[in-house]
Formats: sequence, C-alpha cells, structure tokens
Amino acid sequence: MTSTPPTPQPAGRPSTRSRLHQALARARALWRDMTGESAYDRYLERYAREHAQCLHGHGGDHGSGHGSGHGPMSEREFWRARAKQAETEINASCC
Repeated sequence: MTSTPPTPQPAGRPSTRSRLHQALARARALWRDMTGESAYDRYLERYAREHAQCLHGHGGDHGSGHGSGHGPMSEREFWRARAKQAETEINASCC
C-alpha cells in the first residue's frame, strides 16, 4: 500500500491549517481584548511610543505621571495599580 503525496496548494492561497490558525489567533486576540487581559500589552506599546525619545529609554521631564523614571511597570505592578485605580475612582453615574 502506497501513500499519496499531499495535493499542492495554489500559489497565494493559505492552507486550511493556516486559515484555522489565523482564525484562532484572531479569536484569542478578541477574547483578550474583551476580558481586559491585553491591557498590559497595550500599556507596554504606549509606554514604548511615548518614551522612545527619553534619554536611555527613561528619564526626561514627563511630570508626575511618569512613575519612577526607571522604565515601564512590571506586569504585577501594572495590575496592582489598575486595581487600586478602580477602587479609588468610583463612577456613580450610569453612563
């Protein structure tokens, strides 16, 4: 009994496995956005954009919102700060 070779895909058309992988990656990204899990990743991206011009990646005159001046918060520090902010900034309105 001989095995048949796999049928080649037309050029430019992704395989079923590739399309499935892409769909699952999009679903995971959507889920992470919906649950807030991607917040730290967005924080790091924003930090890199806003602090790209700082000397040695930190320092500079950024005012009180800059933090310790020694780079971005660790993931643990970020989630603690986010929880503290949620506890102190209570929104009493419905909208």
